[in-house]
Amino acid sequence: MGQDEMPIKSAEIVRMFSLAGALLLCSGVVYATPITYDLTGVTTNAGSLTGTVSIDSGTGRVTAADITFNDDAVGDPVFSSIGRPNSYNLLGQDYISGPSNSSLNWGGQIALYYDISDLGSDTLPICLLGGPCGTEHSQGSYVQAYVSSGLGGPYWVTGGTLTQVSLLTSPTPAATPEPRSLLLLGTGIILMALLMARMSGRKTAKELAE
Repeated sequence: MGQDEMPIKSAEIVRMFSLAGALLLCSGVVYATPITYDLTGVTTNAGSLTGTVSIDSGTGRVTAADITFNDDAVGDPVFSSIGRPNSYNLLGQDYISGPSNSSLNWGGQIALYYDISDLGSDTLPICLLGGPCGTEHSQGSYVQAYVSSGLGGPYWVTGGTLTQVSLLTSPTPAATPEPRSLLLLGTGIILMALLMARMSGRKTAKELAE
């Protein structure tokens, strides 16, 4: 009976490691990568806009922002709170709001529209009023400041682009293994299982029980 147990245990070891290898191969899910863009030469009919936005490479939606509206008249508000990110017909859009440290206003927001047809390229066009953006028309980006005087906009964006400055890896996992790496890892596990099974077949049933 001891001799009959050895192939059974060997087969169990092979199945266990083969299953582990298969799970690793199947777990190679591609994670969307946020891409950081710098606001380059972005102007309005009041002040300029400077800062960065991070856009999800899979959905085309803004995931983080830090944008300053450089206009002393309204207190230079900073926009960093993501509002209603969306994307459709090759058009990305978001409302990014934030407070101001100035007594001149209570913050504001930017309605940011951008063309995502070339998402991942060096630059993305910012949509301007009256012009096509993606497959849409008249989706102009603008800034609104909340002021008591009623002079807070909207201030329409008149020019500028989003210029890629870096790629951010997904925090979990830190790096996504390539399919080739996963295949090699899985093959190594299976070969190791076969070797262990062969070695275990040389042992007695008593040794296996221990």
